Amino acid sequence: MPLYMKHHILFIFLSLILLTLTYRCSAEQEEPELPVRTQYILTVTSSEGGSVSPNATGSYYEGATITITATPDDGYEFDRWEGSDFDNSGCGFARHCRTAITMNSNRDVKAFFKTETEDARP
Repeated sequence: MPLYMKHHILFIFLSLILLTLTYRCSAEQEEPELPVRTQYILTVTSSEGGSVSPNATGSYYEGATITITATPDDGYEFDRWEGSDFDNSGCGFARHCRTAITMNSNRDVKAFFKTETEDARP
């Protein structure tokens, strides 16, 4: 076998080895990490004299907005929210009062009710 053929075969052999190593190294690269979504805990409670619906206590992803409604029991009226995005939402004349909570941290939200006043009764 002539010398130039041996060099040619050696060149092809080395090229195949280099190509194989390059492919294997690139195929074993680590997958990029997916971003971790932050979750926060919402705790919803109410004082004596009413309830909040839906039962929204739980974990939510950052940026989620939850809407809840306070409903007074007979003989009570809604007083105020504490811990919501709209604590002074002006629900003074409404039977039910809604508010929203945007989850950007752990949140404690409470609905307060008070005894119904005589002038507020129908």
